[in-house]
Amino acid sequence: MDGATDVAERLALVGAATSVDDLRALYDAWAETYDDADVAAHLRSPAPAAVAAHLATLVDPRTEVLDAACGTGLVGAALAERGFRSVDGLDLSPMMVRRARRRRVYTDLGPADLRDDVPGAGEKFGAVTCAGGLAPGHLGPRALVGFLRVLRPGGVLVAGMADETWALGYELAVDRLVAGGYARPVDDVPRPSDGPGRLLVLEAREVPGPGRSVAWRS
Repeated sequence: MDGATDVAERLALVGAATSVDDLRALYDAWAETYDDADVAAHLRSPAPAAVAAHLATLVDPRTEVLDAACGTGLVGAALAERGFRSVDGLDLSPMMVRRARRRRVYTDLGPADLRDDVPGAGEKFGAVTCAGGLAPGHLGPRALVGFLRVLRPGGVLVAGMADETWALGYELAVDRLVAGGYARPVDDVPRPSDGPGRLLVLEAREVPGPGRSVAWRS
């Protein structure tokens, strides 16, 4: 089995996973070889380095960053190359977190299910990144609320996704967050200069919290 076939088959299993436990197990089993292939290219999503590069154009490298769905730490490594020194990472898979820890570029790391919320205090970070985590079978549009909740007002979210993923509830979710006063688009869905997909870039305005729910279409 060549590398491309292996990645395609693993992503097919991820897309077919019926529970968070199954998804965690799939990524735990993939962690040791995940970096052997360009998974972002298979997802038709911006590369982790493209997410990091765009963030670096928006915030000072002293900014505290949360790398959501950090995987093996590719975004964290790219941010470290750009002078960022305060980056936390969260991922569903403990084995992915273990791989990310080996890079020694994160301030704190831990496993977490980020589909509905982000653990920890609100308004903690100046930036949130997410590369690959918004692909089908991964986090859904609800995750955007959790990302915004942990951003300070004025903080930015930079997330990469495939073009076809944008229509799977994300465009509607962003419209509702903007209309509700929770976020402001920083860019009009910019594209990385040298790769596929699009970048979602939002500035946090009002932190979603108790008493200010976002209505989602079931």
